[in-house]
This record gives sequence, C-alpha cells and structure tokens, in this order.
Amino acid sequence: MFEGLGQTALGFVSKYGFVAVAVFTFLEASMLFPLLPSEVVVPGAAALRVRGPVSFALFVAAIVVGTTTGSLFAYWVFGRKGHAAVEGRGGWVNVSESKVERSREWFQRWGESSVLWGRLLPVLRSVISIPAGFSGMARWKFTLYSAVGAAAFGVAITLLVRTGMSLAGIPSP
Repeated sequence: MFEGLGQTALGFVSKYGFVAVAVFTFLEASMLFPLLPSEVVVPGAAALRVRGPVSFALFVAAIVVGTTTGSLFAYWVFGRKGHAAVEGRGGWVNVSESKVERSREWFQRWGESSVLWGRLLPVLRSVISIPAGFSGMARWKFTLYSAVGAAAFGVAITLLVRTGMSLAGIPSP
C-alpha cells in the first residue's frame, strides 16, 4: 500500500515541487490524511528536489510551513472538540484511540517540550498535537515548538539523504 501511495506522492512532488511537499506535510500533520508517513515520502522528495543551498532552504521551509499549519489545525480541532474530534466517535480526524492515549501519556510524561522533539519521531510527530490541544498549551509556544521541530526534522532527513547519496556515489539530480 505505502509503495503505491509513496510513488503517487513523489509524482506530485516531482510535478509540483515544494508546494507538494508543503501540502503533503500539512495533510499528515493535520491527520486529515495520515495514511502515508513522512518517513516514506520526505526522503524521496529530498532526493528529487534538493540540489543546492537554495533548494535545501526552500525544501525545509516547505516542511516547516506544511507541518506547522497542519499541526495547528489538529491542535485547534482537539483543543476545541476534545475527544469528540476522533473519527471513531463520529469526529473530524481519523486517529485511533490507542494513538490518542499514547500521545497523552507522552505529553504527561515529557511535558510541552515533547511537541518540539516529538516532531522528530515517527507517529508521535503528528499525534503530539492531540494532547497539546487537549491540555490548552499556549498557541504561541505550540507554534514555535512545532516549527522548530519540523525544521530539525527537515534538515536531518535532507542531510541524511544527501550524505547517503554522496557516499553511494549517486550524483545529485
């Protein structure tokens, strides 16, 4: 399943560039389309789009914009609607109750800073917005932590991909 969706997503990235990266990361972070995790698409997108310092900066900016706005959407939905926002209860966002509970446990254990470094971890990257919204975390702090975490994720993935390509002797596109 991921292979077909991944190829389709990379086709959009190839055709629409950084806008597609921002849209994809928005859809994942907002949990409106959580079926394709960033770790499947972002490395391929970095290999396709990043050619130098300017494209590197634009790529990371697209990730920051998409992830931060998507995260703010989820934060708002869960802050406003609480548990009623979960689709299993007839809500707007498709996320399992077990993911909601795991994210809540992380948030209680690690506090608000988990929004920042949680953006670096699979699954938690998106669902950490749920307990932040539930808890009423300050929006300015949530936005700042989300943006910094998204930037760190974008930089780390892009550097790993570009370094791996260089070490493998694969020329830049």
